[in-house]
Amino acid sequence: MGKKPDRSSRGEAGSAGGVRGARLEELLREELTSLLDTEINDQRLADVHITRVELSGDGSRARAWFALKGPHETARVHDVTQAFERAAGFLRSRLCDALPMKRMPDLKFRHDPVALDIDAIR
Repeated sequence: MGKKPDRSSRGEAGSAGGVRGARLEELLREELTSLLDTEINDQRLADVHITRVELSGDGSRARAWFALKGPHETARVHDVTQAFERAAGFLRSRLCDALPMKRMPDLKFRHDPVALDIDAIR
């Protein structure tokens, strides 16, 4: 019998459907970055950068990964995560205005431990 293709990686299968999903993830990342720079006044989010966004397979949830500038104490990561939880509804409503999507995914924010140096990202 033939071997089934491996869909465990984010390659062709992708988290949200291949090229279209990757394009949506990048649009969400760019718009979230812009919103953080222009419309968020919470000082806990001042030195934060969105490194990537991952959509669920059905597009109902988006996980946004963030990096911090400066020290990465556990308490600071916790404060930033709480600030994002508080701002998630506002960010989602702004994304609805900015992006032509039928349904805006629910937003969850996670610290990106791989992105060690935010200056290398920008």
